[in-house]
This record gives sequence, C-alpha cells and structure tokens, in this order.
Amino acid sequence: MKTLYTGLVCNNPDYIHTPLIEIKPLADDSLLRAAVRQWYTAEGGVSYLLFTSRYAVKYWSRLADELFPHRPVTGGRVVSIGPTTTKKLEEAGFSGVEQVEKDDSYGVVDWFSRQPRGRVLVPRSDLGLPLIPNGLKELGFDVLTVTAYHNRMPENPVKVNLDEVERIVFTSPSTIDNFMFLYGSLPAHKQFVTRGAVTEQHLKEILNKQKIRPK
Repeated sequence: MKTLYTGLVCNNPDYIHTPLIEIKPLADDSLLRAAVRQWYTAEGGVSYLLFTSRYAVKYWSRLADELFPHRPVTGGRVVSIGPTTTKKLEEAGFSGVEQVEKDDSYGVVDWFSRQPRGRVLVPRSDLGLPLIPNGLKELGFDVLTVTAYHNRMPENPVKVNLDEVERIVFTSPSTIDNFMFLYGSLPAHKQFVTRGAVTEQHLKEILNKQKIRPK
C-alpha cells in the first residue's frame, strides 16, 4: 500500500513525501519581539507561556537568545502541547515545562480548565485556529496571541498520481486545505489518516460536504 504524506517532516522512507506546508520567518517580527520582552521582563502580568508547535519554539527562542542571552527567571509557567514541542523547549533551555495530557487543541483547553485563571501568551502560526484562544477566553483567561511564523503553501508543490496512492496522511488542517487547492477535491476510495482531533474534525467536514465515505 503506497502512502502519501503531506506533512512537513516525514520519518518513514517508504512514504511518498510531498509536503503541502512550508514554514517561513516573519518579515516584520516587531510584535513577537515585544512579546518576548514582555515575558522576560515580567511586564503585563503574563501567567502562562503556551507553545503549540516546535516552530513557535524555534522562532521565539531565536529572539530570546538575541534579546536575553542570559535568560532571566520569570514567575510564569511554560506549557507545551506535546512531546515534540516539549523536547524542543528543553533543547532551547526551558526548564519545568508542563505538558498537557492530550496533545491537541482540545487537550490544551481541558488542561487549562483545571488551572488558576491568568493571562496566557501564545506565540503561534499566522494560520492558527481560534479554538484554543476562544476556549481559554470562555474559561475566564486573558489571552494574547502573537504571530511567530508564517504557514504557507509551498511555492512549487509536487503533484503526484493519486491513482497510485491508497492512503493519505494529513498532519494539520492546513495540509488538507492545501491538498484541496492543489488537487481540487479529496479523492474517493482512499484511506485517510489524520494527526490530532482538530485535523480529524476538519477532514470529516470536508468529506461530508463531498459526500465521500473513506475506506
């Protein structure tokens, strides 16, 4: 069975890997710089720093290393969505990282529902979905989101012969949307695999619109 993998990084050499997302740095990172300063100078009363991807860690840490080479200790809590993001945070010098039990957006909201209310700073993609910010606001948190990087369709995406593919892996809602843009629709009679509940829900909505029943 041939598998098409649409995520950015593929660790399985047997998969056909055609990434349908591309991560790009910001042309203007002034707002992200301001957020980094706010966190490390304890201005604005931020209680939590929430990372939902390893790319947010990457671009945040670059600025933190530049602006605060000797990282001051803050009184806030650093929260991670999953093991990959946690590992990147630890490699970047963060300690005491708190990882939510379920590594998706719903898991983040559930974890925060059991925490003291406060202000949450969320560096994230420019295409970040509103589920986490809205969910935390409904719980009574003050939420500040800041764009840390751009999530884009690759300039020259590779289009493959889908007749030769039996299974397609989507790692985010963006990979599904970009697949739709490139191919026009989701193919029938394929097996679809998703990463995370949000991606799964996004796929179900599109399949229902197309009246496709996956294998």
